[in-house]
Amino acid sequence: MERREIKRLNAEEIARQTEIAGAFWLETVGSTNDWAKDWIRAADASTATPFWVGAERQTAGRGRGDHTWAAWSGALTFSLIARWRDFRLTRRESAELSLRVAEAVASTAREFAPSADVWVKPPNDVYVRDRKLAGILIESPNAEFVVVGVGVNVGNRSTDAPPELRERVVSLAELADERAENAFDVDAVRAAFAIRAVRRTLRRDGENG
Repeated sequence: MERREIKRLNAEEIARQTEIAGAFWLETVGSTNDWAKDWIRAADASTATPFWVGAERQTAGRGRGDHTWAAWSGALTFSLIARWRDFRLTRRESAELSLRVAEAVASTAREFAPSADVWVKPPNDVYVRDRKLAGILIESPNAEFVVVGVGVNVGNRSTDAPPELRERVVSLAELADERAENAFDVDAVRAAFAIRAVRRTLRRDGENG
């Protein structure tokens, strides 16, 4: 299919270019994963999936276990709501899905930072050297549905992070600075990143990893 780069996070365009059932872009939300689980509770057998929800600002983002996910201005935070069959997996294969998503995010990051040492730290974190670039949270509220939460440091620079995180995180904007190329358009990168990562996760382009 024809794909053109979009310059802003537009839910309709994200849904069209990822070939999914629908999308929402929210200004503020506690957690996109929690929003997604509420959406699932209202779903029935006829509800189409996959479905995407992203947010400009997340106030109660979560990681694995009791970890929080800090996302300050410029981050990309979204959740993909799907049925297990959308991934051709079962609930017992959640570890495989987690790795698939991490690899999809890492592959997409390499497109925007081709010279960076991007790697996956199992089970579901993406790093550049020793700094965290992205995290994934997989939650399955029932045997039918799964929520794939993704947080990527895009325009939210480490210098603006909470003090305890400044030496532990990195953003795509900072990696772009290292290349000294054109001005970094945060919204354009967030939109393109979301589309490419979701397509890879769903294997829309025939990729196996």
